Amino acid sequence: MAVVLHKHNSFQDFHSIPVTKPTTGKWRSLRIPPEDYICHRCHVGGHYIEHCPVNGDPEIDTRVSNAPKSLCSCNAKVKCISPLPPIKWCIWTKPEIGWIKLNTDGSVSNGNSSIGGLFRDYKGEPLCAFYAKTPYENTFVVELTAIWRGIHLALCLGIRAIWIESDSLSVVKTINGNQPGGYYLSEIQKLLAKFEIYRVTHSWREANKAADYVSRMDVGLEDAVFWPPEFPGMLQDIIMDDAQGRVYFRQ
Repeated sequence: MAVVLHKHNSFQDFHSIPVTKPTTGKWRSLRIPPEDYICHRCHVGGHYIEHCPVNGDPEIDTRVSNAPKSLCSCNAKVKCISPLPPIKWCIWTKPEIGWIKLNTDGSVSNGNSSIGGLFRDYKGEPLCAFYAKTPYENTFVVELTAIWRGIHLALCLGIRAIWIESDSLSVVKTINGNQPGGYYLSEIQKLLAKFEIYRVTHSWREANKAADYVSRMDVGLEDAVFWPPEFPGMLQDIIMDDAQGRVYFRQ
């Protein structure tokens, strides 16, 4: 049965958990690309070229090898050739050992708003998921609330190294840029400081299917946490596809 969380429905109810900052450079060797890194092969972020999901794809290899050697650079002496469009592929990327990845999403539909999130380890195996209804109708605020709720739960679970991923680019940029964003954002920044290490990155919507599914679940509760044995079959299928490196085509 899902656990209903009554005593953590507001920021004031949260009790700080002391965290010791790392004193070594052990985190520097992690193979997670920077947020602005774009794979030179598939033109999608989230992984280095050696981990590109289209490596070895004969169709992609043919397109690359047959590409024109000199594309148009607006040189009047050269016949213009339109460059090939970027390949629109994306995958859900596993975190490194020692990290827990949190994917979050928000849903606003017909006056009803809800949030959801999912925690997974370095193997792609789920720890738990959460769902909550919200009174907000602004998509930005709903997405921000989803991240806050997930961070709050992560600290309660004792997680120390967290990689947060959202398909709201504006929310991710706002958090990483420490821009003013009202009470919710200031509380998120305070909570993030309690982790030993963290990352907040953007995910394409197609690779955020699990969190999207959770945010749209009709569980009949205002606020609940679910454990893997309680997951619906469709959610389990999405999690398995992600863990196996399924490549999603961006619409």
